[in-house]
Amino acid sequence: MTMSAAPPPEAEPVIRLEGLSKAYGDFTALHRTDISVRRGEFLTLLGPSGSGKSTILNLISGAVAASSGRILLDGRDVTVQPARERGIGMVFQNYALMPHMSVFDNVAYPLKIRGLPKSEIASKVRDVLARVGLTDFEARKPRQLSGGQQQRVGIARCIVYSPKIILMDEPLGALDKNMRDQMQEEIKRLHTELGTTIIYVTHDQEEALNLSDTVCLMEGGRVAQIGTPEQLYFEPANIFAAQFIGESNLFDVMPVGAGLLRAADGTTFRPAATARSGAKVLVRPEKLRIVAAEQAPPDGVNTLSGAVDHVSFVGGMTRLTIRAANGASFVAKNISERAALRVKAGDRLHVAWDDGDVILLNG
Repeated sequence: MTMSAAPPPEAEPVIRLEGLSKAYGDFTALHRTDISVRRGEFLTLLGPSGSGKSTILNLISGAVAASSGRILLDGRDVTVQPARERGIGMVFQNYALMPHMSVFDNVAYPLKIRGLPKSEIASKVRDVLARVGLTDFEARKPRQLSGGQQQRVGIARCIVYSPKIILMDEPLGALDKNMRDQMQEEIKRLHTELGTTIIYVTHDQEEALNLSDTVCLMEGGRVAQIGTPEQLYFEPANIFAAQFIGESNLFDVMPVGAGLLRAADGTTFRPAATARSGAKVLVRPEKLRIVAAEQAPPDGVNTLSGAVDHVSFVGGMTRLTIRAANGASFVAKNISERAALRVKAGDRLHVAWDDGDVILLNG
């Protein structure tokens, strides 16, 4: 996760969704939803397919009409205002470039339809092409560009008329991983330089954590949790959030006294918080560390043992799938240190974690 220059908490909201909903016949794509987005904020709508994230984007842009509720932009009710009058920029996954036009003309198009003088158009287009690293590509057609370059053109076309709000709908979905990583850095840089409010849609959790000031996690047309990337990762509000954001080792537990919780297989946990009834605990795979048998906690708290089912070496990290005696499997991710690199399938080992690594999920 990368910390970004988030707007101050007291920054005024530029967008407010109040009781917003959208239904298609008997199907409700978005239930009553309230979201505020601060000026200059980078907010990501994250969730699986069908969770309502693109519906929110389409409602804000004016592409579809709300069934109920209000959309406020700078305090103005724009719920029924035509899309072209909202002053919102849009970046699409499929680039939506005009194939018969050059890069210059694609970027200039929003300015031409606004009737700006040719000299001003040329100046603005060349400025944004420089910002996105396409100064030498003015005359090329979209078919002569890579996917990443085409998306840069799409971004340039969006920012050339300085919209107050930019909506990005899965803009990196069609790119390979290396290009996605590169474009994430480009988008973060542009956000910092321009200070524009961005609402971004993705199903990719790493993308959301890397880019955002705030993440709004969606499930079934409802907000499951909203907070900073760190809050969603380290303080998940529910089981869905715990499982969707990062890998999870989840255990059903019951209190057994002295602040301890115990799973059915006998694994004992000592969380910082106290559970009053049955609950689940979460321990992130990267918090499990390999320990020698004689180094395992003598009281049996915060430790597990099992046989290694599978070892995956992924460069900076080694991922171990371990099966406990009762057949349950759990995952450990270790920085690729020698202790982890020497492990092979079939080995028996002990893992341990600290009290502060136990995340309690009540209910």
